[in-house]
Amino acid sequence: MKKYITIGAVAFLTLFGCTEDFEEINTNPNEPEVVSSDLLLSTVISTLATTAADASGWDRGNIVAQLTAKINFTGFDRYSWGSESGLWNTYYGILPEINIILENARAEESRNTSYEGIALTLRAYVFANLTDNYGDVPFSEAISGIEGNFTPAYDTQEDIYEGILTDLGTAEAQLALGQPILGGDVLYGGDIEKWRKFANSLRLRYLMRASNRLEGGFVSIEMASILDSGIFIATNEDNAAMVYPASTQIDSWPISTGRIGGFDEHRMSETSEATLKQFNDGRLEAWFQPTDNPEDDPTLFVGLPNGLSEDAASTFNGGASNVSRLNQAFFYDSPNSVKAAIIQAAEVHFIFAEALQRGLLSGGDAEVFYNEGVRLSFEYWGVDQDVPSYLTQPGVAYDGELETIITQKWLASFLVGLEGWYDFRRTGFPSAIVPGPNNTNADRVPVRFLYPDSEQTLNGDNYQAAVSRFGGDDINTKGWWEN
Repeated sequence: MKKYITIGAVAFLTLFGCTEDFEEINTNPNEPEVVSSDLLLSTVISTLATTAADASGWDRGNIVAQLTAKINFTGFDRYSWGSESGLWNTYYGILPEINIILENARAEESRNTSYEGIALTLRAYVFANLTDNYGDVPFSEAISGIEGNFTPAYDTQEDIYEGILTDLGTAEAQLALGQPILGGDVLYGGDIEKWRKFANSLRLRYLMRASNRLEGGFVSIEMASILDSGIFIATNEDNAAMVYPASTQIDSWPISTGRIGGFDEHRMSETSEATLKQFNDGRLEAWFQPTDNPEDDPTLFVGLPNGLSEDAASTFNGGASNVSRLNQAFFYDSPNSVKAAIIQAAEVHFIFAEALQRGLLSGGDAEVFYNEGVRLSFEYWGVDQDVPSYLTQPGVAYDGELETIITQKWLASFLVGLEGWYDFRRTGFPSAIVPGPNNTNADRVPVRFLYPDSEQTLNGDNYQAAVSRFGGDDINTKGWWEN
């Protein structure tokens, strides 16, 4: 707690010199000096999980990965992207709280290696999102404003990734020491083994993302070590997916407590429609609902092309009632019917499948991991699918092709942040993702967000240095792991 001395108090002390009991008198006994880690942790987890599912997943990730499309306010879908401050501010805004948890955990009087491991895991996740979205960003000096440095330098993506992977390795080792988690864990309820799996699974994600740039032997050794340990998210019970208590609007799935228009803007995309119908995929009904037109077949699902102008989108196929909305569970049903997922078991299995397919791992069966990833995605969404029959179809049956793996990984990324977009940037798959007819980006899918305007005005020198280093503040400038 900060102690404030008013001008009047200073005058009083100057005149009368009564200073002996001032601090005791000026301290509020009902306000804690240090915010406890458990109180901070619940806020941090809720913020990050909700951002993954809502601001990143629902609002941006599903759109840019063309899992859904916009029927109104189509600018983002058309790649008319201005400076992006929302995610930047959210992630940098939560870092000081993570830092307090980390400092508390490392302090001699409150040493707790499990809270240290949790803080390192969440910090790595935050910085991965920042660098994957923007490129070079403040990292080593990110929260140095506490020490008076309000113009932090931008680190390179390569250096940031080195820090991320190091932090996740340290996090798992600290969690393995087994000190109890005393409160605040709204993700895993104090289950240390699940946190270890979470840390290792994020490490797998980022090893794969940077696998074209990192030394191949390092990636192989690290992935093999995690696979051999068995400490990774292997079942949906281990998912890093927060359940909303839904006791109030504040702790409910945000879309369910927002305006109906915000829900109705999002529709099934033509890309999803084509893929889900081609594969007779039950996630069609889990994610979307038939058209509203009473004259239509009640089982008719119609997708909207991505990247249409406002007029073209609003009048497509005769209007909004002739285009499939998202499933009512995302709005009308119980506000805790949606979980906020950061990473799921399905993704982890697809990572292993790709690693084996590409020769980054050996001694395992890519098809087994791939098939299990498909099954886990259906299970997560509560879809009663005949998975063995599903897996025999052309385009689904494992054929050793990377696009087959990534297509299923893309479907499983529904509402999981911007993961589908990141994989498309890294691999070019699924090839069905193409810019819409009214896109404003010369028929290119963007590969990054623009820095916030505030960085140009408040941190201009470091902003300019970063932009010069990696080739321009442009939505088409590729990052380190993409080149």
